[in-house]
Amino acid sequence: MKRKIQLLCSLLVCSLLPAGAQSLFEKHARMLTLPEGYVCYRTAEKIQIDGRPDEASWKLAQPTSSFRDISGEGFPKPQYDTKAKMLWDDDCLYVSAVLEEPNIQARLTKRDTIIYYDNDFEVFIDPDGDGHHYFEIENNARGVIFDLLLNRPYRSGGNFMIQWDCPGIQLAVHLDGTLNQPEDKDRQWTVEMAIPHQALTWDFNNPLKAGNWWRINFSRVQWLKKGGPEENWVWQPTGRIDMHMPDRWGFLYFSSKTVGKGEETFRYPYQMDAYKLLWAMFYEQQEHRAKAGSYLLATKDFPLGDSERKALPAGSEIGMEATSSQYRVWITLPSEGVRYVLNHEGRFQIEKL
Repeated sequence: MKRKIQLLCSLLVCSLLPAGAQSLFEKHARMLTLPEGYVCYRTAEKIQIDGRPDEASWKLAQPTSSFRDISGEGFPKPQYDTKAKMLWDDDCLYVSAVLEEPNIQARLTKRDTIIYYDNDFEVFIDPDGDGHHYFEIENNARGVIFDLLLNRPYRSGGNFMIQWDCPGIQLAVHLDGTLNQPEDKDRQWTVEMAIPHQALTWDFNNPLKAGNWWRINFSRVQWLKKGGPEENWVWQPTGRIDMHMPDRWGFLYFSSKTVGKGEETFRYPYQMDAYKLLWAMFYEQQEHRAKAGSYLLATKDFPLGDSERKALPAGSEIGMEATSSQYRVWITLPSEGVRYVLNHEGRFQIEKL
């Protein structure tokens, strides 16, 4: 194993990018778009989970933007519209979704079968936003659930645990149409679920409370023709056909306000230029290891251009320690009193200076 090295690179002394070469932001642009954000308000009344999101609180809640192709800009617009909404109270995160569908189908009936072999709706949640220890909940138009948790993404050698069943989850589906009857025309199906925050625990401390952020994304797998390939329509595109990229999910902010009783403007919890640069370096490391079998060892080896250097706040420093098989990279932000840290397994952490 190569000797461990540590290098610091101030914004004033980073190596210059050769003429004509792509910068990090240009090379990995599809995975670096600004994630969606959603302000989640408290419910004004008790939510009955019956598959019909018709309470006053649901009517007041704002929908997400329409789902897009998972690969992002430049790919076809989904054939059918999908939107989601979210609410919360002291006990649960509530999710509802409306899925436009002219031919509602679902054949799977047993919990924890691979539900995305049917048309389905999926929720991905990373409560502490570190990119590890996250949860996935899927259901089809019958309301059959497939839920699991993962210790880290598959790209980092993660393992899934299907034996986990989300404790206390309530989920219901309503059909505006008929099931498995292709001879008639349906309109849509709706999903409603209550996810207890105490069910989403691992080794972190980020309870469901006002002022906190979670990472979340939604996916809809749709089989437009028998035998596929399937369509993947999502709220926040990841940039490639892979939902297991928590850094690419949307941000969910919990407001103290009751829905309909005032509004809050969404704001991101991080200095997003620094966050973006860390992940650009992560994707560059992934690409280099796939080609060369090892990681880059020094910040000077990255194609850092003016767009990356000038985006960071004045006084920021990029640091790195690495071997051929692992690394840790960080950006120090003296103006904010923190350091953003990312390792080779894609775990993101914030350290106070």
